[in-house]
Amino acid sequence: MSDDQIQPKPLLKDLKVVEMATWLFGPMSACILGEMGADVIKIEPHEGDPMRGLIHRLHDGVDWVFEIANRNKRSIALNVRTPEGNEVLHRLLEDADVFLVNLRRGALERLGIDYASLKQDHPRLIYAHATGYGTEGPDIDRPAFDELAYWARGGFMETLGPPDSEPVRLVGAMGDLPSAMNISTAIFAALYQRGLTGQGQFVTCSLYGGGIWANGFAIQGALATGQNFPRSDRYAAFNPLYNSYRAADGKWMQLAMIQEERFWRPFAEAIDQPLLTRDPRFAEAADRRRHMREAVEVIEQRIAEHPRDHWAAIFDANDFPWAPAADSVEIANDPQAAANGYVRTMEHKSAGDFKILGVPFQLERASNDNYSSAPDLGEHSELVLEELGYDWDKIAAMKQSGAIP
Repeated sequence: MSDDQIQPKPLLKDLKVVEMATWLFGPMSACILGEMGADVIKIEPHEGDPMRGLIHRLHDGVDWVFEIANRNKRSIALNVRTPEGNEVLHRLLEDADVFLVNLRRGALERLGIDYASLKQDHPRLIYAHATGYGTEGPDIDRPAFDELAYWARGGFMETLGPPDSEPVRLVGAMGDLPSAMNISTAIFAALYQRGLTGQGQFVTCSLYGGGIWANGFAIQGALATGQNFPRSDRYAAFNPLYNSYRAADGKWMQLAMIQEERFWRPFAEAIDQPLLTRDPRFAEAADRRRHMREAVEVIEQRIAEHPRDHWAAIFDANDFPWAPAADSVEIANDPQAAANGYVRTMEHKSAGDFKILGVPFQLERASNDNYSSAPDLGEHSELVLEELGYDWDKIAAMKQSGAIP
């Protein structure tokens, strides 16, 4: 059979993932595994994951915020604090490949589902713990959201923005979603090692660690020099062609012509601004450093004479490194995003065709288009219990005891 005839299949179609996580960091990792074909069983308390309806952003009856991290799953509503509910959890783990949690250490220990309590009975289990600040150190039990551990303590609030400006705010899940990719990577590595050794293991990632990693350019500088990475405004850029500019229609663009000398004259000619090459203040890079504000202002004034589409055509014709500062609606309708599966369309159970975010990677010989709508709370409780061997009398008794709603 030729390569052209090979049909990609879900990479993780035989993988069973039990998720007991809330909000976005942990659930998004399980969503990624589900998108690769894994059977993800989401255990929720009777009141549900607090992400359900938190923001009440409905469109065509769909809670699209909950869909972000909870599609591709089955939901069982389970009170694991009851003996019956705890028994169900342990039975789910008997043949599970991955157990993904984000409860704090004390809660896991009280329930008897910390890794130390489970590893002997489940030697092949990959136990993935998504945390706020890590599993060691004085702050492991601090409450954490990505605004706190990733964004604030990870350094972004003090790194981004012009000098003396107010802190730049995080916008929904900017720390959760990349951190979910981090722990997914750890899970894949552990699964690979299990394939070699037959042994599961504990893996963990934190929002704080993810923030430090993502802010690594500034933090590595502090490690090397003992100095904070300086904030700078547009008029104090190290290179006027590595800067942002606003066009006549109010739309911004980012230039990234790092090789300033290579691009200076072609750029000046492309935007038809001879002053940039004739004025001695801008003759060499060293001159432009001394007159950075003036250089930026000359470019700024010229860019402001035409709308962004005008400059887009010119910059693309000259193969200049640049990008539009796209807003969310532009990205949602960007053919480049659609062509690569970064934005996809799925058949939603109540809304029909529904656009969703796709995972930002593809494999030639494995599909990652295993899409199903996010489940209703406890939608699959009875089905999952039946699969575990519970009969209807036992299920009814569990309802009576409060193990399931």
